[in-house]
Amino acid sequence: MNKTITTVLLFLVLVGSVSLGQEKTFHLKSGDTVTGTVTSETDSTYIVTTSFGEITISKNDVKPEEVFIFLKSGDKLRGVIVSESEEGITVKAQFGEVFVARDKIDRIDFKSMGRARGQLTRPGQSEHGRWYYGNERLIDLYFDPTGYTLEDNVLYLSGLSWGYGLSEKMHITSKWGGYFFGDLNFRPKFMLFKKGDLKSEQALSIGFHFHMRGLPNKYELKDRKYVSSSNDGQGPDKEWVRVGSKQNEEGYYDGDPSGDEMWWEAFGAYTLSNLKKSGQGRINHTVGASLTAYPGYDLMPRAYYAVSADARRSLKLIFEVFYDPYWTSMLEFAEEKEISAIDFDFGFIYAYSEQLRVGIHFQRPFIAFYYKF
Repeated sequence: MNKTITTVLLFLVLVGSVSLGQEKTFHLKSGDTVTGTVTSETDSTYIVTTSFGEITISKNDVKPEEVFIFLKSGDKLRGVIVSESEEGITVKAQFGEVFVARDKIDRIDFKSMGRARGQLTRPGQSEHGRWYYGNERLIDLYFDPTGYTLEDNVLYLSGLSWGYGLSEKMHITSKWGGYFFGDLNFRPKFMLFKKGDLKSEQALSIGFHFHMRGLPNKYELKDRKYVSSSNDGQGPDKEWVRVGSKQNEEGYYDGDPSGDEMWWEAFGAYTLSNLKKSGQGRINHTVGASLTAYPGYDLMPRAYYAVSADARRSLKLIFEVFYDPYWTSMLEFAEEKEISAIDFDFGFIYAYSEQLRVGIHFQRPFIAFYYKF
C-alpha cells in the first residue's frame, strides 16, 4: 500500500514540475511580475525568455504564496505557488510539485501573510499581493438577484431581510419587516449551474418570492378623485398609488403595506464573472428578469442589466439599468407623472469589517447594510 502511494506521489511530482517551453508568470518578492518562456531550470534558478530579453530568476526571489486550491471534483490541495501559465498553476505541496489545470479549479484561497496562527482569509484574497475575489460575492444587486447564492451555512441579517445558505447551490431569504403585519414571506433561490474557471465563470439561478399578504413595491398612476388642500385643485389630477391599494369613500387610496391578498414573484438571473486583467478582483455582468403576480392585476414585468466591479478588496462599485413600468423614481413622485419605464441605479458596497457590509445607492431606500456570519 505504502509503495503504491509513493509511486503515485512520485508520478505527480514528475508530471507537475515546471514544463520547459511553456509561458509562465512569476511573482517576485520585490513586487515585480515577470512573464516569459522557461528555457531551462536548475536547482536554484529559472532561465526565462521574456519580451525584454533572457533573464535568470533565482528561485529564492520568487514570492511564496501559500494557497488552498479547491478542485471541482471536491478535492483540496494546499501548497506554495511555484509558477503559473494559461493552462494551469504549479504548486509545491507537501509531497512535491504538482501541476493543476485551470479548468479543474473551482476557486483559490490565498493564505494571509499578516494574520496570526496562519488563518486563511476569505476566498481569493490575501492581506498582501494578489486577490482574485473581493470580500463580497453579491447575491443581490440591491433589489435584483444575481446568478449566485449564499455560501453553505452562511447567515446574513440586514435592516430589511435575513438569509441563510442551505447549501452551495441553494439559499432562502425573507423580508422580516413583513412579519409584524402577518406577511410570513419566503424567497428560495436555486443555482442551476456554476461553471468556468478562475479567469471566467458563469452562474445561473432561479427562484420565487411568496407572500402571505402585503403589497408589492410597485406603483401605478391613478386619477385623483379628491381636491388636495395644498394645491386648491390646481395641481395634477393624477397621483402615484401602490399596487393593491384600496380606495375609501372619500376617494383616498389606502397605501397600507399590510394588504390582505397572497401574491408572489418569480425571477431568474445570469452572471458572467471575469478576472480583471490586473489579476486584482473581478468584473461581473448580470442580466435578469422577474414577474410579479398580484390578484386583479396583469403580470408585472421587470428586466435589468447590471455591472459590478471590485475597486478594492473591500469596495465594490455597482451600476444597473432596468425596465420596470411599475417603478417610480423620486422625480416621478414629485412631478406626479410618468416619465419613463426605464431607469438606472448606481452605488457601492463596502466591507467595513469581516461581518459588516455598508452600501449607498441612488434609488430609494438609498442606504443598505447587513451582517454576515
